[in-house]
Amino acid sequence: MIIAKQVISSIIEEKKKNNKEPSIASFTEIQSVVIRLLKSGINELCKTGEIDKHKTLNGWAFTIKEKRND
Repeated sequence: MIIAKQVISSIIEEKKKNNKEPSIASFTEIQSVVIRLLKSGINELCKTGEIDKHKTLNGWAFTIKEKRND
C-alpha cells in the first residue's frame, strides 16, 4: 500500500531530521498518523457536504449523501 509506505517514510524522515534514534516507525506511531489523516479527511467530507455525520450512543456514524438528479 502506497499510503502505508508514505506514512512510514515520513515518520522515519522526521526522526532523522531531529536526530532521534532509532530512526524507525513503530506501529503505534503509524496508527497515530493514519488516524489523524483519516479524521482530517472525514472532517473535510463533512464540510463539503459529501457525507453526513450522525451522533450515536457510542460515538459517531457517517452516511454518504445521495446525489440528486434534479
